Amino acid sequence: MNELARTSGMLYELSEVERGCLKSLLLSMYLDIAEVCKENSLTLLLIGGSALGAVRHKGFIPWDDDLDVCMPRKDYDELVSLLKDGVLGNQYVYTVPSKNMDSKNNYLKIYKKGTTDAEIFEENMPYPKGVFIDVFPIENAPAPSFFTTIRGFFVDMLSVISVCVLYAQYPSAGFKQYVKVSPSALKRYKLRVIIGKLALCIGKHSKWVYWNDKMSQYTKETDYCTIPTGTRRYCGEMLPKKFFFPVSTGEFEGISVSLPGNIDAYLSNMYHDYMTIPPVDKRERHFVYKFSLTKEL
Repeated sequence: MNELARTSGMLYELSEVERGCLKSLLLSMYLDIAEVCKENSLTLLLIGGSALGAVRHKGFIPWDDDLDVCMPRKDYDELVSLLKDGVLGNQYVYTVPSKNMDSKNNYLKIYKKGTTDAEIFEENMPYPKGVFIDVFPIENAPAPSFFTTIRGFFVDMLSVISVCVLYAQYPSAGFKQYVKVSPSALKRYKLRVIIGKLALCIGKHSKWVYWNDKMSQYTKETDYCTIPTGTRRYCGEMLPKKFFFPVSTGEFEGISVSLPGNIDAYLSNMYHDYMTIPPVDKRERHFVYKFSLTKEL
């Protein structure tokens, strides 16, 4: 992905100054969201690269510049309800899969108004394009079994189809030009568009992300949980619930944050040898199509 972004000539990498300003804004956004959660007794945990950053760097991973959090489904739904009531005021806007709202992703995204952080495939999409924080729901999951694997497969397929529909419903000439740099990327893009056009015959993107969100949920209390919308998808993110709760405390950019209770088990599941710094050529960088912290698209 880094190489494609560099060779296309259509994106640019954020400067150190821009990356620093972006991190400061993300931290400010996190504090606003965390304050709402604290006031309403909602559990908010750092996950993914943000959790890794807290453990390994006591803050952002130096070459990374996003911030991901998660919440138990009950708390997640309560936060969505609070957002509907305007709890964050007029500085923010959000999207979340629901019957009445389309969402670019199949989880809650909270955007800062008056900013731009757009990817090239978004050029014709109606969703907000500002700086964002992703909020992932932690779902109950049945104990690992053949049937759980099948369930996870269908949840993951709905997620893949929703992305394909996104590309087909809001085609981007710029993104097609972008992937032409790589024959394999172009083939994958064309396949996604074909799948998306077929799926559009059944329902628009809003339906697919809503169905994915609903199928991800499991109402029975079990000893396992998962983050179906996470990087490793349904089964890859599945862990005993005791690895998450009760939560542990860590430090992130000088503030106290909540982390999965058994942070070593969580990070070991997510990353191979997570305390080892990857070589420079393996570090994901932030390439953007349009970026501004002062002006909205």
